[in-house]
Amino acid sequence: MNVKLIKKGNVGEVLLDGRIDAKVTPELEQYFQKIAEQFDKVVLDFDGVPYISSAGLRALRNLYVTMSRKGGSFSVRNVRKDVMDVFNVTGFGMLLNLGM
Repeated sequence: MNVKLIKKGNVGEVLLDGRIDAKVTPELEQYFQKIAEQFDKVVLDFDGVPYISSAGLRALRNLYVTMSRKGGSFSVRNVRKDVMDVFNVTGFGMLLNLGM
């Protein structure tokens, strides 16, 4: 998993590249926590993500909760069809602000 941060004022845009599975999720969760502390708005670009596991979904949910509690916002964009199918089947499609 490769992660690149683009800072745009109070917005942190995170470009993700690779599978989000149980192997990378612990580090990704720590990274998301740091990003949530730094920015009022977080945008995850999923263009390079071909797969997400339940552990990855948990990391997204935790980021969503953290951003909501602090009054910030969180969105996901450029989601591939296979990952979008997972989001829709699990209900994450309704939770996440998608396609921004």
